[in-house]
Amino acid sequence: MRPFKILFLLFLLISLTAYAQQLTCIDFKEGSFYVPADEEMPLSYKIIRKGTEQIEVVDDPNNMLGPDFNKTAYVKIEWIDACTSRLKYDETKMELSDYQKHINENNGFLTEMVKIEGNCFYFKSTFNDHDRVEEMTGKICKE
Repeated sequence: MRPFKILFLLFLLISLTAYAQQLTCIDFKEGSFYVPADEEMPLSYKIIRKGTEQIEVVDDPNNMLGPDFNKTAYVKIEWIDACTSRLKYDETKMELSDYQKHINENNGFLTEMVKIEGNCFYFKSTFNDHDRVEEMTGKICKE
């Protein structure tokens, strides 16, 4: 192979690598995702997003949460911008627990995508409960 062709192929490979598509917040607005288990959340769960709706299904094969725990939650998404949303439980699709009602009555969870690495985004979710703010962090990955 001629030196020119080798240099051209090398340049092409470097260019393709440098300009490979990076995921953005918009890539996480719709589709199927999963939340891996970690220290804060010992169970993983699946998330399905479409438009302003989200379904969350907890993976609890050992029934750690008990037989009465509803492992599927329906959530309404209010997109504030491409990386920030407010999440509230959808009372039209499920019977809300007292905790879920309390979340909704206090304006839901404000969730911000903090950074994207690979096929996952790291988030910070806050809940204002009168005079205190609860914060949770984690990551959500594209399937």
